[in-house]
Amino acid sequence: MGLSFQGPALFQPWRGTAGDLVDAAAGHPALWWLRGSRMRTRRGLMDEWAAAAQFPPHFGGTWDALRDALADLPEGGTFLVLEAEQLLQEAPPGDFTTLVAVLGAVQEDLAPKAFRMVLQAEEADFDTLVSGLRAMGIG
Repeated sequence: MGLSFQGPALFQPWRGTAGDLVDAAAGHPALWWLRGSRMRTRRGLMDEWAAAAQFPPHFGGTWDALRDALADLPEGGTFLVLEAEQLLQEAPPGDFTTLVAVLGAVQEDLAPKAFRMVLQAEEADFDTLVSGLRAMGIG
């Protein structure tokens, strides 16, 4: 079963193993893999995203720099976040709110061909991921 998207939502939770997501994503254009386990802090998030998406060497690692770098990527791509329940788990709560705002702004900038984010979590962690997204007003 390949990746399929329902509606214009930026975030799409994925219930299942990382291996299942790898199989589903095969052949899908413009994919970037991000590891939630490497994105537990803001600095880790910036480093992982810069490496995965090959941001330029002058990438500053700030929220504004992230917005600029993401806006320069090809339109219509997909970010696949493995172990998404770990995303910013060691960061202040405001960092996730800021991340969502930055991603929303970039999505508006790139409409109608904005990127998407698939947030993978194993069965045991999926409800926690979805609950966290709903608490943030997502999904």
